[in-house]
Amino acid sequence: MRTAIDRAVAALVHRAPGLLLLRIGLALMFIESAIDKALNYSIYVGDAAAAGVPFAQFAVLAALVVEVIGSLALVTRIATVPAFLLLATYTIVVNVFYFDFWSMDGRDAVMARKEFLKNVAVASGILLALAWITCADRMKRGD
Repeated sequence: MRTAIDRAVAALVHRAPGLLLLRIGLALMFIESAIDKALNYSIYVGDAAAAGVPFAQFAVLAALVVEVIGSLALVTRIATVPAFLLLATYTIVVNVFYFDFWSMDGRDAVMARKEFLKNVAVASGILLALAWITCADRMKRGD
């Protein structure tokens, strides 16, 4: 049996303009990154190669595509589950290559660790949003 709280949460997730703003807020990081990659592609390829990313040219292009498609999915809720899982996974994979604080010393290690943890928080937020939307969809259907 659905409670009043269950119905309120489902209504909030499906109707609140504020949640659209929150999804846009999550997407902003990826949108900005995609635009920057498109405008400065060769710089990103050089950075990726220097960070040890295999097939740097392809990887940067793939990252740009993931960021654009993932951002659109975050905002529109089209293909929610695969897109949200892809963005969360992408965020963690990027961390391993770019913020490998475990192989650094001093201030560099501290700053990389902070960036790493920030990106873990972003990936967690994406997964939390996915869980919330999925649960609300099930409540709406009465599962």
